[in-house]
Amino acid sequence: MPGPIDYSKLRIIPDFDTREWWEGTKQHKYLVRQCKSCGHKWFPPTLPACSKCTSMDIGWFETKGKGVLYSYVVIEQPILGAFVGAVPYVVGVIELDDCKEADGTVTRVAGVLTNDEADVEIGLPCEVQYENTNDPNIVMPRWRISGSASNTWKFRE
Repeated sequence: MPGPIDYSKLRIIPDFDTREWWEGTKQHKYLVRQCKSCGHKWFPPTLPACSKCTSMDIGWFETKGKGVLYSYVVIEQPILGAFVGAVPYVVGVIELDDCKEADGTVTRVAGVLTNDEADVEIGLPCEVQYENTNDPNIVMPRWRISGSASNTWKFRE
């Protein structure tokens, strides 16, 4: 398992676009933006309008916090001081199960996994879990492998 992340070395300041998202993480809810006009979902919540229909009537969709590992990278050299004790750690791109749209569009999110590289394969199911930080207003979502799958892929040297 990766070492701990020292959240005291990260300065996270929720802004207008992310305040509700951070409030959701405190309640252990994983939210993505959703257009109220066409239903399109996206993450991160940095666009003030829908990228599909340009409507500014947007809100939040509460996901189940489950998905499939679409891709990943193993970080062996930390760039931020908060991650020095965590290396090596895995950053994954997760395709959310309940954010698939009729036209085939999927919503993918990135996050730090709690698993070691040896346990990670593309195509495995994942679920979000939450870690408290030194700031009671910031709860960090992390992802973990939550099961097995028959059709997975792993880079092997």
